[in-house]
Amino acid sequence: MGVTIRDVARLAGVAVSTASLALNNKKRVSDATRKKVIEAARKLNYYPSSIARRFALNKTHTIALCAFISRDRPLGGFYMPVIQGIIDTVSANDYSFQLDIKGEYLNSSTKREILTRLARHRMVDGLLILSHWPLQVKEVLDLEQMNFPYVVVDGHISGINANCVEMDNFAGAVKMVEYLIGLGHRKIGFVTGPSNQQSSIERIRGYQEALRKNSIDYDKDLVYTGDFHKKSGREGIKYLLSLPSPPSAVFFANDNMAIAAMKVIKEKGLKIPDDISIAGFDDIEAASQIDPPLTTVRQPLYRMGEEAAKLLFHLLNSKEDKPQRILLDTELVIRESCKEYRS
Repeated sequence: MGVTIRDVARLAGVAVSTASLALNNKKRVSDATRKKVIEAARKLNYYPSSIARRFALNKTHTIALCAFISRDRPLGGFYMPVIQGIIDTVSANDYSFQLDIKGEYLNSSTKREILTRLARHRMVDGLLILSHWPLQVKEVLDLEQMNFPYVVVDGHISGINANCVEMDNFAGAVKMVEYLIGLGHRKIGFVTGPSNQQSSIERIRGYQEALRKNSIDYDKDLVYTGDFHKKSGREGIKYLLSLPSPPSAVFFANDNMAIAAMKVIKEKGLKIPDDISIAGFDDIEAASQIDPPLTTVRQPLYRMGEEAAKLLFHLLNSKEDKPQRILLDTELVIRESCKEYRS
């Protein structure tokens, strides 16, 4: 006899009605309870529909990358190496690749519909999901219920153990700030990314942790909330330079903002790094081409795409159901935009 919703409810320690509500994403169920029910369904390989049971019968030999990307953040620079890593790995496995880009903000219901349609109609064998905005449990609820193979790229989903590949943004930020401290900088400005994006949150935490480890007080006046776009890099440096006592170094949460800020600094007649040290994060191609070349944190973007695709193929070819979180190391790239500070 197959697994039923009663078995799921029993394992999760909830009533059958509660399990049903959780699996159907009803608001009357708490996030904690929904998580327990989803995990129970996953452990039992519970399939709520006859469509899901038929999944194993057909293969398309195609995987898709569904990318929810802001129109303001172009594909080049950050995203293209990730996508290339995916494409090369897919080709090496004799699979076809489908790229589905959504360039505007979508609500959770719409995201869920898009992902579910790809899975339910058996359009692809597995999904890679890349999102500029944080993913939520309810957006992948149908994928979980159908036990459909998917991997989150450059992020994770809070509240559920999903397969994912992401950067160690926290450690990368710690490395950079400690490098600046090692050069003698004690007043270090920080222009953040968006406050609702996981990678940005981790970089903020890393900045704070490096200060704490080196007995430097956190000063909120030295932090400007940016959004990864060039405009916020320009506005951020203008704000920091306007302070009564400006920082001697500024760390930007990505290279785009840092490069935009460097142009503003030059327009003000200041020299980098003689008057102020500048550091970024990502190591996009332009970081090595600007004058002076930008000190930054290198993310292995191609490898992230490669590892995400490899993990998805592992899911397609293995019965292992324990989710994996792959955390990739970053590397400090020392160039010419920072120098030793002497007060």
